[in-house]
Amino acid sequence: MKPNAKTLERHSRMLALRDIEEKDLESIMNTTITVVGAGGLGSPALRLLTSIGFGTIRIIDHDVVDLSNLQRQNIYNTEDVGTPKVDAAVANLSKQNPDVFFEAVAATIRSDNAIELLNGSDIVLDGLDSMDARRAVNAACLYHGIPYIYAGALEYYANISTFIPNKTGCLHCLIGDMQDNPENTCVNVGVSTSLLALVASIEVREAVLLAIGKEPKLAGRLMHIDVEALSFDSFEIQRMDSCPVCGIKPSVPEKQSEISVTMLCSKSFHVSPPEELNLDLDEIANQWDNKYQVTKRLRSLTLESGEIKVTLMGRGNAVVEGLKDPDEVLACYREIVNI
Repeated sequence: MKPNAKTLERHSRMLALRDIEEKDLESIMNTTITVVGAGGLGSPALRLLTSIGFGTIRIIDHDVVDLSNLQRQNIYNTEDVGTPKVDAAVANLSKQNPDVFFEAVAATIRSDNAIELLNGSDIVLDGLDSMDARRAVNAACLYHGIPYIYAGALEYYANISTFIPNKTGCLHCLIGDMQDNPENTCVNVGVSTSLLALVASIEVREAVLLAIGKEPKLAGRLMHIDVEALSFDSFEIQRMDSCPVCGIKPSVPEKQSEISVTMLCSKSFHVSPPEELNLDLDEIANQWDNKYQVTKRLRSLTLESGEIKVTLMGRGNAVVEGLKDPDEVLACYREIVNI
């Protein structure tokens, strides 16, 4: 794909930069970047990637838009509340730059599907809030040889790094067996909107450098940001031969074997089956329209009854609102999906 006259005009201010040439714009236009997570980090990153003109942007997310998202997730509008994030993101971003091709994937990224979901990507950009999901992305990126731009942000603090297979260490070299702390979530401690915008901008800058064939600034380095103190520090990350993911003897990750139920920042629950189900949403809608108020969308189905609201994706993952106990959530999901 080559830029035409309108494209050159659209990107004229970027092309005026001393280190960006028309061939660089062409490289960006021929790059496929996958953003995993379309929330606090993914949202501002997607805005920037779209405006810069990355040719194909794949968006992977399993959540629906919640009112509490709108304070910091700037690709969504009030009328998008209740809509799967991937659908709302594509609809809104397409208006920003119609030259970009978007791929919407309403799925939970896991160790058993990450290789498939990330296949064909040139770059992967992190917008996740789960260490398990990041581990799956890290392993899949190593498998495919895809650079992985990692970032995590909470309260006023963030970490960012770029991992390049066979050149730098990987995420596991950095975090080891670190697990998520259930007390440290955006619900409990909050997250700064300005921090998210700043971190996303740095991630996107790294993506641009990768797309145009230049060395990313955070390859093999970890940047730590404290936006409250407005301080930036960076540290070398050593690649470890003993690393079970990128080392001399990498291990094979275990597959998910049961349905998982996880509380989201919105205090709703996400349900993920151990493998994709390829559901017939029309059949499910017809089956439950006597018990629930049913709303059909392109790739999802919403069922509402009283305070209970279930948004079901075609791959089998779902977001359940209005229930407080994970066992009740699981029972509700099993009944609707009939598994």
